[in-house]
Amino acid sequence: MVQNSILYKNKERGKTEEFKLLARMLKEQRGKSSKNIAPDSLQNPTDPDATYRKKGKKKHIGYTANLVEKFDDKNRIITGYDLQKNTYSDQKFAKDTIKKLDKGTTALIDGAYFSEDIDKKAKGKGIKMVPTNLVGGGKNNNCDKFEIEEKKHLVKKCPYGHKPINSKFKEGSYRAHFDKKHCKYCPFRKDCPVIEQKKSYLFKVSEKTLHRCQLITRMGTSEYQQLARKRAGVEGIPSILRRRYKIDHLPVRGLIRVKVYLGFKISAINCKRLIKGLMNRPKAGLPTLLYRHLFSLFSFQRTYRVKFAA
Repeated sequence: MVQNSILYKNKERGKTEEFKLLARMLKEQRGKSSKNIAPDSLQNPTDPDATYRKKGKKKHIGYTANLVEKFDDKNRIITGYDLQKNTYSDQKFAKDTIKKLDKGTTALIDGAYFSEDIDKKAKGKGIKMVPTNLVGGGKNNNCDKFEIEEKKHLVKKCPYGHKPINSKFKEGSYRAHFDKKHCKYCPFRKDCPVIEQKKSYLFKVSEKTLHRCQLITRMGTSEYQQLARKRAGVEGIPSILRRRYKIDHLPVRGLIRVKVYLGFKISAINCKRLIKGLMNRPKAGLPTLLYRHLFSLFSFQRTYRVKFAA
């Protein structure tokens, strides 16, 4: 009887959620090196939604959040946030955010949120994407110095005004041949991306590379840099969430519960900003000021990704 009772208890224990989670963790991680453990494997039996991510040299276990802040010269307010498993990429956050932004918005973003595809989707909605840096560096091969008619997909002139012998667009790339007598002794030759061939010089660049070079050139202008610096205001939010609101040590587990708690923290930040702003304004017309502060559409929006522990 005693033995049967023990077997019955063990069988019932094996059906519990706690036992299943522990068994899952052992199955997915036991005997494996860190390189062979899948990012979506169970990291903590008490929090089955938490995942693992390595970005650069930093390792994170838990969740990742994306924040959207609207602002102008006098006001700023966090208007949106999302929380996902740590394996959710910056590119996915960017695509999700574009769907929610209004036409005419200027979005200041980190380079990890930017790509050719995302930029096209943003432009299709009338949204201007302003990345403050670019993933993979900002090298420019000067292909944007060539005069190119993108609607007709034609290379019209080189930086020194010489027309190509021929020009065509194939498989997403521009190809144009230039006469050797123009290229061989050109003072721009050492900085030119053309390749010497038997009968001519070949200029070849993909549409994606061309747009990247155009963006790098724009990023070097004082107007662009002045606009990009406006994003710095959102950099302090992750620090505030960690130091003041202790998001790395929340008293709950699970994606939904953590997301709700994060929403409370963000609401607290907005309320403090609102109270501080109202204290510095005249008492007359207070309800109107309150409404405008909460619901007016500011000129710019900026985004930031926050990672915190399970």
